[in-house]
Amino acid sequence: MNIKNLMITFIQLLSLLGFWFVGGLIQKALHLPISAGILGMFLLLFCLFFKILRIEHVEVGANAALRELVLFFLPIIVAVVQYKSLFINEGWQLAICIIAGTALVMLSTSLTIHFIYRFKDRKNNKALEAIK
Repeated sequence: MNIKNLMITFIQLLSLLGFWFVGGLIQKALHLPISAGILGMFLLLFCLFFKILRIEHVEVGANAALRELVLFFLPIIVAVVQYKSLFINEGWQLAICIIAGTALVMLSTSLTIHFIYRFKDRKNNKALEAIK
């Protein structure tokens, strides 16, 4: 990786962290029970949706973060080892929560993608009809 690509990745990661930081400011100011990361991602989505920001402005940084995603789960693995007795006694409840949560995320993602494709098809069909 050359210096130019490294700087682009660094700047884009900083901008993503900036959205997280602004989400934290909003959370504290409004006393919201939503995490700063979620609020930051909604802000990023808002900026992308209304074309305030183009996907190219954060794509490289987001891909870099996704490549290193396993590092974000290391604290969770350490917690599992540290609280072994909790997982032995109440592990079935945690397993049900994990399975149900994963299923809900998969379902909501697939439905969202389905509705977005339907919306795009309708938009394209209207554009074609307008041309005719």
